[in-house]
Amino acid sequence: MAKSSGDRLRAARLLIRVEDGAFASRLLERDASPGVRVRVLGVLRWQRALDEALAPFLKRPLDRLDPEVRVALRMGCFEVRHLGVPGPVATDEMIHLTRRLGKSSATGMVNAVLRRVVATEPAISPPDLRWSHPEWVWRRWEERFGAEPAEAAMAAAQEPASPWVWFVDDRSKADAEEAGVVLQPHVWCPEAWTATVGRPELMARIRRGVAVVQDPSSQMVARIAVSLADGTGRAADLCAAPGGKTALMRRLGRWSVLVAGDRSPAKTARLHRRLGGIPMVTADAVRPALADGAWDIVLLDAPCSGTGTFRRHPELKWRLDPGALGEAAKHQRPMIDAALGLLAPGGVLVYATCSVEPEENEDHFENLPDGFDRAAMDDHLSEGTPWIETSADGVRILPHEHGDGFTMHALRRRS
Repeated sequence: MAKSSGDRLRAARLLIRVEDGAFASRLLERDASPGVRVRVLGVLRWQRALDEALAPFLKRPLDRLDPEVRVALRMGCFEVRHLGVPGPVATDEMIHLTRRLGKSSATGMVNAVLRRVVATEPAISPPDLRWSHPEWVWRRWEERFGAEPAEAAMAAAQEPASPWVWFVDDRSKADAEEAGVVLQPHVWCPEAWTATVGRPELMARIRRGVAVVQDPSSQMVARIAVSLADGTGRAADLCAAPGGKTALMRRLGRWSVLVAGDRSPAKTARLHRRLGGIPMVTADAVRPALADGAWDIVLLDAPCSGTGTFRRHPELKWRLDPGALGEAAKHQRPMIDAALGLLAPGGVLVYATCSVEPEENEDHFENLPDGFDRAAMDDHLSEGTPWIETSADGVRILPHEHGDGFTMHALRRRS
């Protein structure tokens, strides 16, 4: 019980920091306790549904309560509705948590509200509330992708993401299996693996750098870039941090030159430590500080809204609004123009985002600049990839039980 109480206190403090603007994934990098992780990400994933369940029993709106009280109520409701914790146990723990957070005066209210929530059966709700997404996300996804794919994408975003890895060489994979790690292959991403037995041994190899954690959809971006250039020539990754795509491109290609860049000096320094041997450039992708007309493949994984990554970054659901999509697109356009200028004749730009929104993706490529053609990517996808074609001949992968949502487009400079 002491361990569980400690996990609840730590999770509550992290959730309060997320309310103040921190990112859960970064906070959890320093706190790998499963009990903390499941509560932080679970409360954030289900926040809207939890708030709807609590609202009828509150005299004041939830957003007008002290953050410590708000977090205790949400966590108690989450434990009952999603972790299967018995109602009396969850209620007592939240009373204790409220005291430890310095809000003893609110324990009576926490007790009364949670007891009423426990005694109430969840109501049948519309898809956006059932899967705890903002209504505007559901409406736009339903309109663009259809009701069934949209609901499946929201449902997938509510499930924890499995840690998929690729190995730096065949020997590293064999060593892991010899150490007792039972590896399960991904259903459509080549050479992506997760552990069904021996996860601690796999995590030790991740820390040593011989296995690299990377979402399968993200892996496919790097694989498509390598395939479009036959893994040869001169390659540049303009927004490379945290480095997974660059590392996989190095693993799969036979490049004469491979360069990684990022505008943040701190990120570039981390890239250098992670990707020793790959030249680094600290530069904004709008001004990439690379030779124009000289590159056979340029990868631009542009900053975006991240609507394909809600399962990893659930707080984004509550921070975004439709206007943010247009703002992101304004910043992406100059990066695309700069990247196109880097291409040699016959060279290819692979533009990708972890967003599934048209404004940040195909809208950029409905009208092609002079001297460029769209490069087909369907022949470069592995069998079984659950993709749909965009209006600009791109590839979209919606959030899925086996991977994040991603969108990719490719432009080739005419020879």
